[in-house]
Amino acid sequence: MPGLLQIISGIIIVGLFGIFSVRKKAVDKTGLIAGFAVGLSVWILGGWQWFLIILVFHLIAAQFTKYKYDFKRKRGVAEEKGGARAWYNVFANGGIAMLLAILEGYGKFGGDVFFAGFLGAISTATADTLATEIGLLNPGNPRLIVNLRKKVEPGTSGGITPLGEFATFFGAFIIGLVALLLQVAGFLNVNWGIKMLFITVVAGFLGCTFDSILGATVQAVYRCQLCGKITEKRVHCGQKTKHIRGYEFIENNTVNFISTALGALIAMLLYLNV
Repeated sequence: MPGLLQIISGIIIVGLFGIFSVRKKAVDKTGLIAGFAVGLSVWILGGWQWFLIILVFHLIAAQFTKYKYDFKRKRGVAEEKGGARAWYNVFANGGIAMLLAILEGYGKFGGDVFFAGFLGAISTATADTLATEIGLLNPGNPRLIVNLRKKVEPGTSGGITPLGEFATFFGAFIIGLVALLLQVAGFLNVNWGIKMLFITVVAGFLGCTFDSILGATVQAVYRCQLCGKITEKRVHCGQKTKHIRGYEFIENNTVNFISTALGALIAMLLYLNV
């Protein structure tokens, strides 16, 4: 069980980062509450090393969401509210990581399988965020992942670009490298560190790829009836959009949650078999 000092220090440190995030407009007030719940759970039940890893994701996501934001906004593909994430964005990307921290804190399973899953979930979320935010800057139009001959508009669910694919690998690699440098969960052993770095990169890349496949097949996609743009939003240009494909109950946050779960599962299976 966590000690009182660990709980108090977690409340203070996670709270301070939450306030900082609100002031920098990385999250809104609902995102602050959700982020505090996720961050504190990870801090108390996983440890400060786990928290630092998810913090790296949060800072990277916030930075690249705002990178060339005006350019993305003019193209109609920028995140809403200046890039501030709401509670559903936080849980979509961090919910599985929080669950794995809880399992680590109270589970009886031996080894570091939950830590591997945690890395897989966070690397998937990081890879997906960078693939989107950096991929939107690709000079050419993306191609649909399930039909590479078909070009689609920037921001279309399931669209991939060379720049976005590089960002996918880069995002997953960053998380694995941070974990390696922290030397957590036995990383003092070089071979162990290389194994976990490999697992993190593979799980993150595959999880993000699966995210794109879901986006191209089952995620709801709409067309703005005013400007004609393809979008994930039910409202665009102040008007209700027209549903054109996918299931309306499957939106981007649902896809993100499923993909991080798959990234975690892949990492755990690799940990047990590699």
